[in-house]
Amino acid sequence: MNTLPDLGHALARLRKERGLTQKELAAACGMGQSTLARFEAGGVAEFGSRKLLRLLEVLGYEMSYVPVNRSFTLDDALAERQREFAGDSEVHG
Repeated sequence: MNTLPDLGHALARLRKERGLTQKELAAACGMGQSTLARFEAGGVAEFGSRKLLRLLEVLGYEMSYVPVNRSFTLDDALAERQREFAGDSEVHG
């Protein structure tokens, strides 16, 4: 997910998987149903972190970070080789 609308759509999917209506989820999070509806539809320019974290908490999720796809570099190859070497020495040492 790279945009706020993507995040809103994903949250809507999670809500539906939990069998909750917008009204139920919004009430559980202490926000208005119309605020949640706009967020899920991608109709907000910004959305507060506290609101997002509360929505995720009620749905049973948490935020995590994943690296973005990028090119594999020579530094990446060297680091991978060093990890392999360290793993081999632990197994055989």
